[in-house]
Amino acid sequence: MADVAWLYRSSIYRALFPGMLRLFVPAHVRLYRLLRGRVVGRLSQGFTPLLLLTTLGRKSGRRRTQPVGYVRDGPAFLIVGANGGLTSDPGWVFNLRARPEAEVEVGGERLHVRAAILTGDERARAWREVTARCPFFDVYQGAVRRSIPVVRLDPEATGLLSRPA
Repeated sequence: MADVAWLYRSSIYRALFPGMLRLFVPAHVRLYRLLRGRVVGRLSQGFTPLLLLTTLGRKSGRRRTQPVGYVRDGPAFLIVGANGGLTSDPGWVFNLRARPEAEVEVGGERLHVRAAILTGDERARAWREVTARCPFFDVYQGAVRRSIPVVRLDPEATGLLSRPA
C-alpha cells in the first residue's frame, strides 16, 4: 500500500472530514437498516465489513449509532477507533469507556455486547489480526501520534441497550 499518511495529516482533510461524517453517517445508518447491511455493509477501504454500533452518549445519555468496520475474532468483533485518521478518538470510544455496554447490528441481526478496550499484549495481537485483513489501519496509525484503540465486543445474552436509571 502506498504511503498516503500525508493525506490524513493534511489540514484540508482534517477540516473537511468531520463535516462529511456528520452529513453521510445518518444516511448510511438508514440505508444499512433498510437494506439489512447489503450493498452498504462494507467500508470502502478494503471492502471491510461494517456493523452498526449503538452506544449511549456519556454526557447526553442519548443513543448514538455509527457504522464501524469490524473483524471477527471467534464470536467477538474487533473494531478500531481510527476515526478516519483524525487526531482524536471517535466519540463512540469515549462512550464505551464511560459505559461498556452497547448494541451491534450485523446484517439484520441485533446483539447486545460488552466492550473491552484492549491494552498490552492483547491489543498487539488484535492489532496484528485486524491489520492483516485491513492494512489501511496501519496507514491511519502512521498519520497520528495517538495509539489507535482496538475494542473487542463480546456478545451477551442480556437485553437491549437502555438508558441508565
